[in-house]
Amino acid sequence: MQPLFDVLSPTTARSDQEVVELALLLPLWQAMELEAAASRRGMTTGQMLRRVIGELLASQPARAS
Repeated sequence: MQPLFDVLSPTTARSDQEVVELALLLPLWQAMELEAAASRRGMTTGQMLRRVIGELLASQPARAS
């Protein structure tokens, strides 16, 4: 499978100004549970997914260049 995006170099600054839209297919029960979990935390589903992804990426060790 081809990567969707070019690999960022470690010196590339991250920018919140550039965004991409990702399609996500989930079973209905997972989508409903995700929406309910986000609501309990006072967030939208998108906000919760961005937080989970951000925390996952922040916990990863730095890539070797």
